[in-house]
Order: sequence, then structure tokens, then C-alpha cells
Amino acid sequence: MSKYYYEFERVNAYCYPDSSVLRNKLDIRDGSVLNAFEREITSTRIQQALEYPVKGNFDLKHLCAIHRFIFADIYGWAGELRTVNIAKGNQFCNYVHLETYADGIFSKLKDEKRLGNTPADAIPERLAYYLSEINVLHPFREGNGRTQRVFIEYLAQAAGWHVDFSDVSDREMIEASALAFAMEYDRMETMFRRITMPISPEEQREFRVKMGLSRPKK
Repeated sequence: MSKYYYEFERVNAYCYPDSSVLRNKLDIRDGSVLNAFEREITSTRIQQALEYPVKGNFDLKHLCAIHRFIFADIYGWAGELRTVNIAKGNQFCNYVHLETYADGIFSKLKDEKRLGNTPADAIPERLAYYLSEINVLHPFREGNGRTQRVFIEYLAQAAGWHVDFSDVSDREMIEASALAFAMEYDRMETMFRRITMPISPEEQREFRVKMGLSRPKK
């Protein structure tokens, strides 16, 4: 577990001079204090995002909108693609290829009708695949995990499913993600089979209306 920390190129656009603390709207320069404030603020924003979904078309633009909603109170670059390379055990997608790599992921998702026609027994496998691929993309300087989990929860609900990430430990997610980086998706799929459950047609319809994907019943 000790090797799973972020390595990144320190540039003044993101960090204070001679520091690894991210520049932030609160001008907090103590990393531990910033982390505490960030957790408090983003936990509230995530709850709001789950109650009142951030609308979008399940593409890179949508992912950016979710990130902006969660982190706009903290970082000036919220919702913007990173301009440095970052690694966490493995190096994530090179920043110059983010849009190209994202096009491949989200075009495939569109071809799959955003999982709308996916058989029930295949849903955990496809959710595992897309979470893994978006994790490899890692398009933001910070806040990728929280953003991609909200995105996956939206994707699942639109297709008629609920994903409960509260039943996943940090260790389990890190280990599953590391294996998936090498296209070994079994651990990630096993996790999704445990935490994914169907929702009622009424719940699905209500979510889709909130997302602007369906019209309200007359």
C-alpha cells in the first residue's frame, strides 16, 4: 500500500512555490488543514450532486461538470483537464492525450447505449470496466476518485441500478484499481457484483427525469 501515493510534476500553476500544497481559493498553505477542509466541503457537495444530479451526456464534458460542481469552492481549476502528468504506482494517461483517450472511452459507452440495453448479469462487469478506464484517464490534478464514483453512480442509476460505494474500503478500491490498470478486471468486477443492486422502474424513471434524459410522466 505504501507505494500508492501521488507523484506529480510540481508546477506553480498548481502548487505554492517550494511546496506540494495545491493552490486553493481559501489560500490554505498547510496540507493537512487543506485536506480536512477539502473533505468537509466535498462531502457536502457530493451529497448534493447525488440528490440533484449534474446533468450531462455521460462523456468527458459531463465528467468535467461533475468535478467542477464538487471542487469549485476550493480550486480555481475545478472542471479543467490537468496540464501535468501524475502517477500513483502507475502513470495515468499522459496529459497531452487526455481528450483522445477520453474519446475512446466515451464513444464506446455511447455505442453501448450507456448500458441501457445491457443484460442484468453483465452490468457489474461493464461498470467495472468503465470505472477502471476512467481511472486510467485520471483527467484532473486532484479529485479524480470522487468524481468518477459519482459518474458511475449516475451511469448505473440511469440504467436501473444502484451502486453503494460506502461498502468499499480504500484498500479494496486501490488494489482493484491497480489490477485493472493491467487489464485484470476480476477484482473490480467482484467488487461491483457485491455493491450493485437493481432499483425500481419508478426510481430509475425519477432519476432519468432529474438528469434530463426522460420527460416527466403526464
